[in-house]
Amino acid sequence: MTHAHVVAERSSSNVAVKRLNKKKLETFMTQFIRTALRLLIIFVVILRGQSLLAQTTPVNFEFLSDSNNITDGQKFKLAIVASLEKDWHIYWKGSGESGQPTIIDWKAPDGFSTSSTSYPVPYKTEAFGLISHTYKNEAIFICEVTAPNDLEDKEYVFKAIVDWQACKEACLPPTVTELEIKLTKGQGDTSRSFTLIKSAWEKSHLQLPILNAVPVSDFGQLDISFNLTNEEINKIGKTPYFMPIDSTIIEEKEKQTIDIDGSVLTIFATLEDPEFKPAENIEGFLLGSEGAHSYWITTGQSTKPKKGLINHTISDQVVIPSKDSPEGKAYINAIKELSNGHKKETKSLSLMLLFAFLGGMILNLMPCVFPVLGIKVLGFVQQAGNDKSKIKYHGLSFAAGIIISLWALVSILFYIKSNGQSAGWGFQLQNPWFVWALIVIMYIFSLNLFGLFEIGTSLTSAGNKVQNKNGYLGSFLSGLLTVLVATPCTGPFMGPALALAISGPILQGYLLFTLLAIGLAFPYVILAYFPKLIEALPRPGKWMETFKQLMAFPLLLTVVWLLNILGKSTGLSTVIWILVGLIILAIGLWVYGKYSSQLSLSLKNKVFSYSALLICFLIFFKLSHQHIESNNSPKTAAQFPKEIHGIKYQPFDPIIALNHVKNGKNVFIDYTAVW
Repeated sequence: MTHAHVVAERSSSNVAVKRLNKKKLETFMTQFIRTALRLLIIFVVILRGQSLLAQTTPVNFEFLSDSNNITDGQKFKLAIVASLEKDWHIYWKGSGESGQPTIIDWKAPDGFSTSSTSYPVPYKTEAFGLISHTYKNEAIFICEVTAPNDLEDKEYVFKAIVDWQACKEACLPPTVTELEIKLTKGQGDTSRSFTLIKSAWEKSHLQLPILNAVPVSDFGQLDISFNLTNEEINKIGKTPYFMPIDSTIIEEKEKQTIDIDGSVLTIFATLEDPEFKPAENIEGFLLGSEGAHSYWITTGQSTKPKKGLINHTISDQVVIPSKDSPEGKAYINAIKELSNGHKKETKSLSLMLLFAFLGGMILNLMPCVFPVLGIKVLGFVQQAGNDKSKIKYHGLSFAAGIIISLWALVSILFYIKSNGQSAGWGFQLQNPWFVWALIVIMYIFSLNLFGLFEIGTSLTSAGNKVQNKNGYLGSFLSGLLTVLVATPCTGPFMGPALALAISGPILQGYLLFTLLAIGLAFPYVILAYFPKLIEALPRPGKWMETFKQLMAFPLLLTVVWLLNILGKSTGLSTVIWILVGLIILAIGLWVYGKYSSQLSLSLKNKVFSYSALLICFLIFFKLSHQHIESNNSPKTAAQFPKEIHGIKYQPFDPIIALNHVKNGKNVFIDYTAVW
């Protein structure tokens, strides 16, 4: 019974398996048939769609010429007329955030020359959150052709290959259309398309008024500035739109804003790449608020004068010719004649020597020098109980550092001028790396004064090691640093004396700078040679630590001032990254101060502290190098023409200035530096 029961169960199981397999087969066949039918339907739809597309292309292209025939050397125009069905559009070369740019490749027979495509003004189109630059209804693209002077009596074939894409709610695939037109030699008679092409040509981008602009990229923003008349500003309106030909430069979806300062209009646009630098020419359309007025913006020089050129720029820099060129010689002669007229009114040498000495003394109270002065006085207080003769030697070492560094600096000036280059007092602050070095020195000294870390003999005081040889070197280097940071402060009251020193004979220059150095070092030498004056100062004590920390704040203010100078030449973004780097440097100095002190003499701590300081400094230097070098370009210091108190200023030109002087007019030359 048991065996029969097992056989019955196996038989029932086989039947169930057969039924299941049959059901799976039926399901598979059903799905296969459905899939095949779907593929067949899709295939038919595609074929039908392609057939319809071939029959109903929404864009019709026509190749026209403004001349029925051509003659030797004739200039004529070829045009592609794109006629679009309602609600369809194609794209400009700078297509924006979507779409295939319309590019035309003009093919002319040998001997003919062709211009680049002249595009009509596009529309700003927004769809699905994307901004595009498009053409609707009709767009005419034009090429100017010049025939050779030896045409043969035959038929010439001109071709145009148009790469385009049309869109509506959806877009057709990018398409290439090839067109051709045949012209023969003749009298150059105009065709019936002449008026149409002429009208389109006058409205194309090659014939629009040109705005010569100045681009500045800073902190993720592109600023395009140019000068306009009041009439042009009114035409442009309050909401103009800049449409660059390179659609990868700015964020199209971000709103553009403007600022009007007198006759200078600036457009602000968000950059796609915050690190973008306008090294090459930026071009594009500027659409007026109501779309009635359009302009062509370029940040480079026009290749040729064009009608309607708005020849205003805001740059204060005049293009200076080579000194060996005829134009350069005229510049040099005009400058010499102006200088000769100025020299007739210069003061006597003895008075200039007095100014130099007094100016050197006054420099000790200037913001550039005052922090060094305070630290040096603190050094005298620390020296008060030591050998008086050594204090004198420190005073003389400090004075020697000032005098020798001034001699070295004026020697560099005379060397530069002997090679025909232009150099003036404080010229070293035109070098961003020199300013950067001063920032680093002042910043490190301020952290040292705050007690973040301890160093041995510094550049600004001999410290507690005054009795050894390195103390004298510290005093000497203090004098050198004093000269480096003092030069920017000499301008307000030392201008005539310094101008006389640099422009006169070399011996006279060294004499004037020697008196300036003596005046600068005089208070320190007096303190060193008259110990009673030192003894009158407060005795060393806890107050010195407080005074030392207090003197760190003027040093930090000097760092802020130097950052302002650096920012004028390299931009705000560089200053931001320098500040980030200074924080990283401070971390390295903190680690150095914590693990390299006398209480941490283990080799492991020493290696760790020095390694951390080196790594932090290298990161700081890398950040500085990257942004200073990429942004180190002359910035426009003034905008012209500008008007102050009713007086109109223009860029300096020695020839124009000399003509005004010869005509009995007074010429006021306004020049300065950010320091």
